[in-house]
Amino acid sequence: MPIQRLADELSEKIAAGEVIDRPVSVVKELVENAIDAGSHRIEVELRDGGLAEIDVRDDGCGMPVADLRLCGQRHATSKIRSVEDLAALRTLGFRGEALASVAAVAHVRLASCAEGGAEAWAMRLGPSGTEEPTPDSRGPGTTVEVRDLFFNLPARAKFMGTPRTEGLHVSRLVQRFALMLPEVGFVLVQDGREVFAAPPVRTLLERIGQVHGSDVARGMLPLDGRRGAIRVSGCISHRDVKRGNRRDQLFVVNGRSVSDRGLGYVVAGAYSGLLRPGSFPIVILVLDVPPDQVDVNVHPRKEEVRFANSREVQDAVAAALHQALSSLGMMGRIALGADGAHGEAQPARAAPWAAEGDGASARPLPLDLSVPGPMPQAVHEPGKVSLASERRVIGQLHDTYLLVETATGLEIVDQHIAHERILYERLRRELADAGVIRQLFLLPARVELPFEAAEALSQGLDTLERVGVVLEEFGGGTFLLREYPQILADEQAPRGFQSVVEALIDVLREEADVGEALFDGILTELACGAAIKAGDRIPLLEAQALVDQLMRQENPYSCPHGRPIVFSIDREELDRRFGRR
Repeated sequence: MPIQRLADELSEKIAAGEVIDRPVSVVKELVENAIDAGSHRIEVELRDGGLAEIDVRDDGCGMPVADLRLCGQRHATSKIRSVEDLAALRTLGFRGEALASVAAVAHVRLASCAEGGAEAWAMRLGPSGTEEPTPDSRGPGTTVEVRDLFFNLPARAKFMGTPRTEGLHVSRLVQRFALMLPEVGFVLVQDGREVFAAPPVRTLLERIGQVHGSDVARGMLPLDGRRGAIRVSGCISHRDVKRGNRRDQLFVVNGRSVSDRGLGYVVAGAYSGLLRPGSFPIVILVLDVPPDQVDVNVHPRKEEVRFANSREVQDAVAAALHQALSSLGMMGRIALGADGAHGEAQPARAAPWAAEGDGASARPLPLDLSVPGPMPQAVHEPGKVSLASERRVIGQLHDTYLLVETATGLEIVDQHIAHERILYERLRRELADAGVIRQLFLLPARVELPFEAAEALSQGLDTLERVGVVLEEFGGGTFLLREYPQILADEQAPRGFQSVVEALIDVLREEADVGEALFDGILTELACGAAIKAGDRIPLLEAQALVDQLMRQENPYSCPHGRPIVFSIDREELDRRFGRR
């Protein structure tokens, strides 16, 4: 096929596809322009998740009519003048293609009034061209209205998620902008309902309280460090404040939210040994790097950056994390060489002030794991095995593993997942019989959630009630936990309910159908949250009772998540290792 020049209409759609792939991409470009305009308040309004309508209103500097005529043209920008400017960028929406890209796949209307200007002007843009500006009425600032996104690209439109899914993407983006800029007010309205509002505040901690709730804000540690020309600031969470994924980790470089694998590795290393596998800290990491030391033009949507000296940046972050965590005795050791290079983080022993369940102090198990009456004899039936008389707990290794002597060798039992299996099967039996037995709290526990999590939880309240978790929506992302499964309540209460509720929300999101898989996932998270933890020192009597009950379970060898509970070494292997045969 011979080479030919693409038609302008087709090339514009291809270029738009690099920048605009779903409603959240439109919101990102428009909000970045509003931020660059010096706005103090930015309001985003959606209809049908942004597929039908997106409005972004700001109170920034606005545009005179001459600039309004140019702003929708490709390669038009007010933010760079020369190649040298690319090495000193401090703005966000500098590409000069955002509005042109949006207008290639949607109907756009702009209205703007320049600061100090006498009147406002409005203009329509679309795939067919640009109309001449006409007078309009609004105060200083700019409004961008986007209608019928991807109306001329049906192939792209059919790959969009549901309005709720697209709305959640936008919600997450607006909250990240809010965390980046505490001094700017943000409002998000979806289908006529205000779902997020964050008035301007003075500090990042105040903004964290608006986005994640006051309980999370109280559990954050400030970051403030400098290494050479690199400044590191922000907040990171205490070990008691954690998430089940990395979604609440935000990296900001020179005012721009970015994804950087190297920074993620540094954070993971700093928390090594502090959080159990599958738990992640909340991080808002703000880096100020000399503009000529970072390239922000390596990704079409500016979601990645390239550092001139990535090791120097990572060392600065590692040092700031070490300082913050060690200030409360939480950090074991990050090896810092003479040149400041950081090595692998070393796991830390629990601090003496650690919350109950995280430290290594001995304590009795809160649940009745004792076996009433005489010890039963071994019954050799699959799923009904009770080998208590053949298993003797002889010790505990690293306050995590139980060492069990058997007639044929040695078994090593993970105490957390053994207890998790016991609780899980008890919950399943209760649910299958007369329903999960609940405990009513005289004083309900308070759980605070960001918007998208609160939305998911509010839709799953009836489902959770069926497994004994009764929550009441209090408003503003706050829920009151009034009832909880009785066999778990005494153990879960000292640990708090924030993390377990967040884990339940993840299950509700993953399992769309109210069926066996959903309830199985919920029971698994409930059991995991209340089970004794790695690091809990257990007296031998309670450890023996734990092993005895484990072997009575339907499946004593793997946890509900699928991990093995028991590792066995037979006598022959031990003898062979020590040269006895």
